[in-house]
Amino acid sequence: MPSPRTPLGPISGNKIRGPETDPYTRGKMAGLYIAGMSQRQIVDVMKRGRDSVRGAIALDILNTNGNSLPRPGRPRLYSDRDRRTILRNLRAFPKITFQQRRDDTGLTMSNSYIKNIARKNGLKHWRAKKRPELTSKVAALRLTWCLARADWTVEQWKKYMFSDECSVERGKGQKQVWVWGAPADKWKPEMVSTYKKGKQLRVMVWCMFWGNGKRCGLYIMDRDFEAKKHGYSAESYLQVLNDNLPGNYEPDLYFMHDNAPIHMANKVKEWFEENGIDVSDWPPYSPDLNPIEHAWKALKEKVFEMFPELWNAGGAGEADIKAMEEALKAAWDALPDSLFESLIESMPRRIQACIDAKGWHTKY
Repeated sequence: MPSPRTPLGPISGNKIRGPETDPYTRGKMAGLYIAGMSQRQIVDVMKRGRDSVRGAIALDILNTNGNSLPRPGRPRLYSDRDRRTILRNLRAFPKITFQQRRDDTGLTMSNSYIKNIARKNGLKHWRAKKRPELTSKVAALRLTWCLARADWTVEQWKKYMFSDECSVERGKGQKQVWVWGAPADKWKPEMVSTYKKGKQLRVMVWCMFWGNGKRCGLYIMDRDFEAKKHGYSAESYLQVLNDNLPGNYEPDLYFMHDNAPIHMANKVKEWFEENGIDVSDWPPYSPDLNPIEHAWKALKEKVFEMFPELWNAGGAGEADIKAMEEALKAAWDALPDSLFESLIESMPRRIQACIDAKGWHTKY
């Protein structure tokens, strides 16, 4: 209850409504009035306010049995049935637009009204994550592979040499930038995070890591100018393997790469057999199971942090390419060993996430 106002104190405009009088008490007050008692006497006897007494008498005259009359308010725009209709639509079609929902249901609800219905029923709205397309067959293969490794310890995963290629584009990959300022300053040049438009230099890099944060140096892949479109071929990949695996591979390790065409070429398979290197099988469309994907993200952020002027520069000559390659190598070397240790330690969680998803997409 609010504290009483002091004598001569200011009167608050925010009057707090008292407790609702129950129908039984209203009946007693109406009965006393019918018996000939004045309203003032009823106030003294019942210890109620004058408005409460007057209201009880008025309700008795209206024959409401002491029940409160409905209070006026904003009329409801949509019925309970309308809200159930839009809720069913939200659950049945989670990806369609607000306008499509209005067209499908025939309801003219605003975006905010639909969001409010969703929120009250435990539904949230977020940007859909992008992942490789999976089929039931692929999901089953992923699940089978993970179930076979469900009980593996981190020590077992340390024997995997995780490898992959990555195409790094100059100017891309910096962290999300947050700024403080007045709303009017939002579009000032110094408040905006910029990026270069158009095609930028791209460099194809390769690397692997294993054990307690061990890794090879970042390797810059060469194009195969005898291949179609002068791209990266099995010959390019064999050069990577020849330059990196013999000096790092140990008999108790397993080499891991995905099912990219240049990895699955017959000449590549023969190379592994000739060099006595054990290659792990790998489920298709499973970048979420390869922790090196997160290392590439860290590399792009680190090179932007270390070489911001170079990373936002123009130019596409040989000197520019060389500068970009050296920057990438330096950024890779600057990444802490603890990053790679933590990525390997994440493998049991990745496996369990895939099992929980029954082979479908995970958060990794």
